[in-house]
Amino acid sequence: MAIDFPPWAIKAVGKLRRGFLWRGRKDTKGGHCLVLWGKTTRPPELGGLGISDIKCLAWALRMRWAWLQKMEPHRPWAIFPIQVPMQAQAFFNIAIVTEVGNGAKTLFWADRWLHGQSIADLTDHAWVLDIRSITIAEEMLEFFNLWDLLYGLQLQPEVEDSHIWRLSSSGQYSAKSAFEGFFLGSTSFGPYERIWKSWAPPKCRFFMWLVTHDRCWTADRLAGQGLPHPAQCPLCDQEEETINHLLVSCVFAR
Repeated sequence: MAIDFPPWAIKAVGKLRRGFLWRGRKDTKGGHCLVLWGKTTRPPELGGLGISDIKCLAWALRMRWAWLQKMEPHRPWAIFPIQVPMQAQAFFNIAIVTEVGNGAKTLFWADRWLHGQSIADLTDHAWVLDIRSITIAEEMLEFFNLWDLLYGLQLQPEVEDSHIWRLSSSGQYSAKSAFEGFFLGSTSFGPYERIWKSWAPPKCRFFMWLVTHDRCWTADRLAGQGLPHPAQCPLCDQEEETINHLLVSCVFAR
């Protein structure tokens, strides 16, 4: 949260974590990693193992500074530029909506306070700096459209502005909700509950997670990688060895 973790450090730590997960050792090769690391770091309900992605987690933690800067502008550091990465700041701007009271804590151009949008969004981030220099019809039309949106809007001096974090039911920022927001739109993992909420030992649940992702080194996967493999199932010698065959149709395994 305090420093900008450099990409090389994230990569180095990620390498150690992958080695520990797949081999229990410091070093590992690509063939040992059965599932892509990007998928492994997803939440379990999205097909991963719930291992935190360091970069996304750091962004979620550092968004707290942007939140406190809006909610508690009296803090001594609030007047200084905060060290929030550009991508995290853009995500934060989308995830927060402002309800205007007296206007003291609202940025006219950048905050999303006008019908859930910001003035910058409504003007495609390219409006003129000085309205007195408007010379073309498109700019004039844009100016009058904005005028119509603002017409009748009155500030309430006795009411403070409120900022709402849209990713949590309480409307308050949390690092957990921010981190989960990076996975919005991801496909849900159907077998999640049947695997991770079962009574089976952890090793068995991990194996079934690999089975569901079709990442077990059976003969069909070995053949796809151009590696030596048996022509038939070594157990029953009747069909090609696939994970479905081993777990469902192999007479010996059954």
